[in-house]
Amino acid sequence: MTLTDRIERTMVLPAQRQRVWEAVTKPEQLARWFGVVSDMDFRVGGAIQFSWENKPCPYPGAIEVIEPIQRFAFRWPSYAISHPEITFATAPSTLVDITLEEHAEGTLLTLVESGFASQPQPVPAEELYRGNQDGWQECLNGLHAYLQSQEVV
Repeated sequence: MTLTDRIERTMVLPAQRQRVWEAVTKPEQLARWFGVVSDMDFRVGGAIQFSWENKPCPYPGAIEVIEPIQRFAFRWPSYAISHPEITFATAPSTLVDITLEEHAEGTLLTLVESGFASQPQPVPAEELYRGNQDGWQECLNGLHAYLQSQEVV
């Protein structure tokens, strides 16, 4: 397999852009479709901590871009999720970039995670890529279902 550097997913979501923005950037709403955010310093350069029931420790990230209701990006050490001995400061990272655009049926969300090809060895970049590729599709399906429900936190 030739490793590509990026995963790209697009999805039309049945909600106004402001609602999608809140679902993507508010910790209490992220917990409904992505993972629990135990801490978020919502500013460029701010830390973000994700956690999931099946992972042993919090998973750190850093916010790179905030352009209200248009773009949110963060960097995280994808490889470190299954290697808790690796710290965010020393782990190779990928960039998750989410953009939102108006669409006739709601909001067009584009998610791009990039940086896989530059992962140093012995990081299993192909395995990481495949896992995140499947994971993002599952997460975006969860976001779609969350937005279709009338639940607002």
